Amino acid sequence: MEIVADSGPLISCARARKLTLIRDVYSRIVIPPSVYREIVIEGAGKPGAEEIEAAVSIWIAVKKPENESLVAKLKQRLGPGESEAIALAIELGGYIFIDEKSGIKEARKRGIRIKSTLLLLLEARERGLISSVKAELDELIDSGFRCSDDLYYKTLALANEI
Repeated sequence: MEIVADSGPLISCARARKLTLIRDVYSRIVIPPSVYREIVIEGAGKPGAEEIEAAVSIWIAVKKPENESLVAKLKQRLGPGESEAIALAIELGGYIFIDEKSGIKEARKRGIRIKSTLLLLLEARERGLISSVKAELDELIDSGFRCSDDLYYKTLALANEI
């Protein structure tokens, strides 16, 4: 099952030095060209730019969505990365790895299954790759990841860490 990533989770994990966690949990992801452009080209010198560029063709594939009219329609409400990622996830019949509420809402409306940074942590703990969701989530938050208190505590409850 393909996992198409938006830039948000990749940038959040890169800032917290957790990109390898994505690779360890999902082994391979697909990103649309606008996500690559945002992280690698426009984000040159920022966390994740070099790591994402180096990972392309190893565990990250770049693929352009074919349905340009859907991308254009989505761009009326969402950013280019989210729009291309949603269109690509539909085409590939896969999951979307996304954290932004508006993108999640649109993806759900279109029947796309969701992965998020919080779900990544839960899956990583389930597989024994991390010992504490709370410790990893706190590191993400310390590096700039935004998470409501409600979502924070719900995630810890799902991890049985409350």
